[in-house]
Amino acid sequence: MTLTTVSGGQVPAVGLGTYPLQGRQMANVLIEAVKIGYRLIDTSDDYHGETGIGMGCSELFDKTGLRREDIFLQTKISQDNSYYDEPLDGIWFNPHSYFQQKHTVKEVVRDKVKTSLRELKTDYLDSILIHYPFPGYYEEVWNELVELQKEGVVRYIGVSNFFPKHIEQLKNSNVMPAINELFFSPLCTRNDMLAYFKEHDIQPIVYSSLLGVRGKIPEAIINPMMAKYNKTFSQIILRWHIDRGCIPLAKSKTPSRLKENFDVFDFHLDEDEINALAALNIDQVILPESQYCPGL
Repeated sequence: MTLTTVSGGQVPAVGLGTYPLQGRQMANVLIEAVKIGYRLIDTSDDYHGETGIGMGCSELFDKTGLRREDIFLQTKISQDNSYYDEPLDGIWFNPHSYFQQKHTVKEVVRDKVKTSLRELKTDYLDSILIHYPFPGYYEEVWNELVELQKEGVVRYIGVSNFFPKHIEQLKNSNVMPAINELFFSPLCTRNDMLAYFKEHDIQPIVYSSLLGVRGKIPEAIINPMMAKYNKTFSQIILRWHIDRGCIPLAKSKTPSRLKENFDVFDFHLDEDEINALAALNIDQVILPESQYCPGL
């Protein structure tokens, strides 16, 4: 799977992670990142960062030659309420939720998408993902995303934190996810899952791509790679993700670090180096969404 912008540009293999940036800070980071070369901007309706992204994009388009068609905006359908003025206020995709009992899944999904479009100041989304495999609901949410894609509201539809067993349940729609955003690291390689995604042409996107590895990679393994390629620790790890066929998301508020994280396209790790890092796997997961949601 090769992700492209509407203008036809291939999306670079490093995206901008945005949680928990909001408001003016979010707008400033986005503007700086896009100037560096980032094109994939990842968010979610429960990050509360969509407003800042919309603000930043508007200013960017006014001041540069870039257009909306040059940026790849990706958001997610979450379980939580996103904005105080949403018509459908409450907790969703939960059979015990009083709010969910009052509304159909279609109503909730479409209202969330409408709100995201408003906050991002756009009339289409490049990608929208189901944030988690909500038990008893994710198939119905998926079917609604399929309809939104047919209507041209969204270009790519996908999932996040889904295991193959969840994706298999979506086959009845005859539309497979284009993207699965989840956690990988040299300490959590999930090789079987990665092979499944490649087999089904699903693009893996890696959130928290540098989380939990600093200080845990033996110097005898990482230092020779850093010296050989004249790259930093973070750059080696980001390149490892890319060379496995993934798009890592990198987040920083600092312009120099944003630039560092994007400066990974002038080298490749060889097979032995990729395998040496992967051999460190201990199935380490850290964030709650990595530990619990996929096991539902």
